[in-house]
Amino acid sequence: MRDDLLPVLACPVCREPLARTGSGQAGCANGHRFDEAKQGHLTLLPAKRRALTADTPEMVDARIRFLGRGHYAPVERALATVVGAAPAPGVVLDVGAGPGTYLAHALDASGAAGRLGVALDLSAVAVRRAARVHARAGAVVGDVTERLPVVDAAAAVVLDVFAPRNQREYARVLHADGVLVVVTPRSGHLAELAEATINVDPEKERRLHDSLTPSFVQHSSEDLTWTMDLSAGDVHDVVHMGPSHHHVAPDAVFAPTTVTAAVTVSTWTPTA
Repeated sequence: MRDDLLPVLACPVCREPLARTGSGQAGCANGHRFDEAKQGHLTLLPAKRRALTADTPEMVDARIRFLGRGHYAPVERALATVVGAAPAPGVVLDVGAGPGTYLAHALDASGAAGRLGVALDLSAVAVRRAARVHARAGAVVGDVTERLPVVDAAAAVVLDVFAPRNQREYARVLHADGVLVVVTPRSGHLAELAEATINVDPEKERRLHDSLTPSFVQHSSEDLTWTMDLSAGDVHDVVHMGPSHHHVAPDAVFAPTTVTAAVTVSTWTPTA
């Protein structure tokens, strides 16, 4: 973990900022200590939390392969545009970051030079990958459903890409001039793979609005639609990189096909 990222992180026990306390160790002023993993990340989970299912190694590997082939490049460009234009000081916080692919692209955006980033995910497997995804990024094992291990107003941008949302915590960690970027699937997303993927909730737009108000007001919304010519391996990976992984046989055989991607990229600003 970069030393200059530690003051952005908060102790999950007492909420005080972290600092370097020794080689391979970080801690707070109240004496709570956290060992750094050999990959460079920290685990900052609350002592008591709900049992949740994190992404498996197979899911993380599938995501790295699929995103690495550029199939979701329109999403990456949209995120980079927002981050590159962000006026507020602070880090880019990617919540539910997985292996950090989107964060890495965002930090490479024009206008983001020098901006630091933090990838946060419940999956230790994913965070181990995210810890090395970019020279200006750090990675933390954390739980989006709980208090985030980040100090108040530390983030210029919060990224939420196909991830759960925590309205109050996003509002707390965002700078007053910061922006929240949310990517959600629309009806028709991966429709050609409907038998192997989880259907998009037709009420998703309403639920998104309900999940972010009154702490946020929507600033913009852009629908992105594109087609992907997928090999059999690509289809396998897009099915297994998300929740569908838990419902599809690991030995299922897929055929090459053309698939529609349909997502909404919306930006939100904190209410006064």
